[in-house]
Amino acid sequence: MTPTDPVPTTDIDPDGVLRSVLDGLRRDASGPAEGVRRLYAFASDRMRAALGDEEAFARAFRTTLYAPLLGHAEARVEALERRGDAARATVWVRSADGASVRFTVALARARHGDRQGCWLLSGLAREGVDL
Repeated sequence: MTPTDPVPTTDIDPDGVLRSVLDGLRRDASGPAEGVRRLYAFASDRMRAALGDEEAFARAFRTTLYAPLLGHAEARVEALERRGDAARATVWVRSADGASVRFTVALARARHGDRQGCWLLSGLAREGVDL
């Protein structure tokens, strides 16, 4: 399996999860599709419980808060810090309309269930926005 596979496996590290999800979201220029499916696939159970099903994820990414990720022109992981079974990253994105936006992404290794041992997204926040 390569780091860009759209399904979580224990072979994909936090950087690979980020690259896979960002690659999918970049391809979603015309609206949420592959990227949101990929994001949902890599979302932790807790994140899924907070946002809902795949369609709820798609609705969330149509909002101005997360829209810069859809069809972005460029993205890079600026910082990735891993401590045990948790990781936090800063991701810079240049949106399709040229805006420069940063997101903080939290990841954690699943402890149980059918995705045990897989790195999953546990949080995503746009920097500069109070949540």
